[in-house]
Amino acid sequence: MNLHLRNSLVRNSLAVAVVAAGTMTGALVAGAASAQTADAPVTIDVAAATSPRVLGDTKAPIVVDEYASFTCPHCAHFEEAFLPRLKADFIDTGQVQLVFHDFPLDQLAFAAEMAARCLPADRYTAAKGLIFKTQAQWEHADDPLKALQQTLRLGGMSDATFTACLSSKPLQDFITQSRLDASEKLGVDGTPTFFIKKGDAVVEKIDNLREYSQLSDALVKAGAKAPANPAPDPTAGTAAQPAAATPAASTPASTPASTPAPAASASSGPNTGMIVGGIVAALVVLGGLFMLTRRKK
Repeated sequence: MNLHLRNSLVRNSLAVAVVAAGTMTGALVAGAASAQTADAPVTIDVAAATSPRVLGDTKAPIVVDEYASFTCPHCAHFEEAFLPRLKADFIDTGQVQLVFHDFPLDQLAFAAEMAARCLPADRYTAAKGLIFKTQAQWEHADDPLKALQQTLRLGGMSDATFTACLSSKPLQDFITQSRLDASEKLGVDGTPTFFIKKGDAVVEKIDNLREYSQLSDALVKAGAKAPANPAPDPTAGTAAQPAAATPAASTPASTPASTPAPAASASSGPNTGMIVGGIVAALVVLGGLFMLTRRKK
């Protein structure tokens, strides 16, 4: 198929999917509004939610662009094993800034990334770490979205904000377009993928990160000063887990396509189960269309 035609079909299909998701979630929220007594209505600040998520000094000369998915085990391994060392060796010294980019591999990751972005930017890094740290618990729970919602309560997110966030069509559009751009323009086809940049120039792309030295060597190549006393490995003594990229087309078999809706009652507050269940059902369309954006390396 002609590449231009293929890209047009992908864009049009994704646009239709986002409209469908927004329509369904909007209807569900409207239907549950009369039962929402515990929390006041919440309006999502889209400009704040879609602003860059940066760890470190935004004036640091070297940029590490990280493309990750909240359901990617290799991304969770990076967060646990490599990020603390990267922060101590290069970010805290003012040499490097880490910019997080959403690249959801499935509909559950899509929902998690929407929710995390609705927290204030200064609480995003901690919430991101919490989501990755508890990934195995909420992702494989009987009701993963409810488990994710409970996890984000620890990060200070109210149930009303969680529901409103997952219903935000502008935020859905933003993450969908970001993922499509990363796939089409940058060739990202798995997670985690990193781009080491100095100014506008890409010094190195890393999409098979297995050792911290791959990252630190690339940063030194980009002009960062090698640490005199490198940070220790926080996972030393634990079972090693390779941090190779997870293919973009993969969808964990344990990820459910929908969440059963609990029975509603007039005194129970918002029917969150029905809302988030409908959201995931709508996002299944997006999950299927993500397959179209994958490219061979």
